[in-house]
Amino acid sequence: MSDLTVELTSATTTRIAHAHSSAVLETAMAPEYGGTGGAFSSTDLVAAALGSCIATNLGPLADRHGIPFNAITLTVKKHLTPPPKRIARLEVTVRVTAPVAEDLRDRFERAAESCTVHRSLHPELGCWIRFEW
Repeated sequence: MSDLTVELTSATTTRIAHAHSSAVLETAMAPEYGGTGGAFSSTDLVAAALGSCIATNLGPLADRHGIPFNAITLTVKKHLTPPPKRIARLEVTVRVTAPVAEDLRDRFERAAESCTVHRSLHPELGCWIRFEW
């Protein structure tokens, strides 16, 4: 269990500190809401959490099968609804540039689908995960 401290640093920015590691992350409200857009927005963090969770589910599998970590990249595309805004859809593309045996591909796809963040998102939120081999 990790604890976070969120500190408001201006009307539209925050500083988030991770209690156990002292890592710090700064956020900024998106320009369409009146912010600077100079850092991750709150909805960016949701998309980043999904991508990071999927990636770290794939990491141990890649490690066990000798697939280099740098051969796996993820992109997450976030789609918002018209006002009142909410995240409508998250599209994840997992690109694997190293050869992966056909019988392992299904295991990679199941590992991606089983990430905790993906399972925690509301079913109405469209969350698509696509692999490019």
